Amino acid sequence: MAPAGRMVAVGVDLGGTTFNAGVVTPDGELIAEQSYDTPRSDDEPLALEAAACAVGGIMEQAAIKPDRLLGVGVGIPGPVDPRAGIVKQAPNLHELDGANAVEIISGQTGAPVHIGNDAFCATLAELRWGAGRDVENLVMFTLGTGVGGGIALDNQVRRGPRQIMGEVGHIIVEPGGRRCGCGNHGCLEAMVGRDGMVDRAVRLMEQGMPSLLEERSGPRHEKLTPRMISEAAHDGDELAIDVMATAGHYLGVALCSCIVLADPDLIVLGGGIAAAGDVLFEPIRRTVRHRSMISGFDVSRIVPAELGNQAGMYGAAALVFDAQGAE
Repeated sequence: MAPAGRMVAVGVDLGGTTFNAGVVTPDGELIAEQSYDTPRSDDEPLALEAAACAVGGIMEQAAIKPDRLLGVGVGIPGPVDPRAGIVKQAPNLHELDGANAVEIISGQTGAPVHIGNDAFCATLAELRWGAGRDVENLVMFTLGTGVGGGIALDNQVRRGPRQIMGEVGHIIVEPGGRRCGCGNHGCLEAMVGRDGMVDRAVRLMEQGMPSLLEERSGPRHEKLTPRMISEAAHDGDELAIDVMATAGHYLGVALCSCIVLADPDLIVLGGGIAAAGDVLFEPIRRTVRHRSMISGFDVSRIVPAELGNQAGMYGAAALVFDAQGAE
């Protein structure tokens, strides 16, 4: 329980299937947390209304009075305009496109509301309370279905005037490579996101390369996932090791660009694919060591995220504390 009189924030991390809400103190202590199903609609922003309802419930669960709520932070899975409070686009929650999240949630809760892109929130969380808590400058990649990221400079996560800074998934690492959802070819996301990794594994199997994945992935490889690939790599499967090494190479190439642009003290890798461990981290570090010689970057400073699936929720709460500090 939070100390008497201590102000708190509620962080909400929205997802297409579920969302998490938590009560967090200014020093990063999690007082209460709850997961909820995300309601869906073709045209109504039900997820935002559900998030607003969850605020009161999680505060009650934490046994904290409403007058101690400093504000609500919300991580959105897509581009946002944080100043206007508007969701620009949410590919997995399309009914939120164009919705004024701040207006909807503050109207129901009566609390100040701040929104951020989910990768921005994850970066902020790792900077404040995770792997980056002892540095002021870091680059973070979030690796999953897609590839997101963030850049922190002078202890602040930056996005730029058009909210593009930190969109590391759209660094070109293979000109003429796979088509990306953004419409370009050879983006990092297209090459190392879920579909890119699965596609490479399937192509190698179709070319006749033997693999444990033949039996594990189903008749038409419909069960194949990056996690399955990383597990097979840990089991010594040559095809899976190739896929992970290729992903690590592309990630390393992208990181070399980030290093000379942002000059980070630390690089943090989070998300489900980053959980693969050394089979992914070793080719990343090897590529950076060989291709970023001018920087002198210490590849041991490429580390896994610490907050896991809670990073988005923690970072959403941190939006509130950062906004309060800026006032």
